Amino acid sequence: MTTFDKLDLDLLRIIVEDPKAGVREFSRRLNIARNTAQSRIRKLEDAGVLVSWRPQINLSPLGYTVMAFVHVHIAQNRVDETLERLAAIPELIEANTVSGEGDLLCRFVSRDNAHFETVLRAVLKTDGVLRARSEIVLNRHIWPRTIPIIEKVRNEL
Repeated sequence: MTTFDKLDLDLLRIIVEDPKAGVREFSRRLNIARNTAQSRIRKLEDAGVLVSWRPQINLSPLGYTVMAFVHVHIAQNRVDETLERLAAIPELIEANTVSGEGDLLCRFVSRDNAHFETVLRAVLKTDGVLRARSEIVLNRHIWPRTIPIIEKVRNEL
């Protein structure tokens, strides 16, 4: 397991807060050499901490105003093949195997409730899916975040 110090975590926080700033700006803000910043970024990537530089997207302005979590029950030993089939549904934006209720917890988006019903029917028609239970998100109060955990880990050092 890779160990991280406060500099690694300070860099990670800056990357999360302002990923477009670039390595030069990261190094300036932390008062470190550009090569140091670059090697620390590589360390974070190699350790699997920093897995993507993709932006966080709000799909509502693109017309996808409904978000729902769907607990999907899958036929025994058919998770992988069923996931491949579910991935063909464009409105599926996240899928996780879980313990507890269902085998998968998926996040879907749709244009409206009628469109969500169409998406849910596509899920239920997917070979390998036994049943599903959905929960429509009324309002997203906290977006996916990592900075509180980064701060907690840093404070524990």
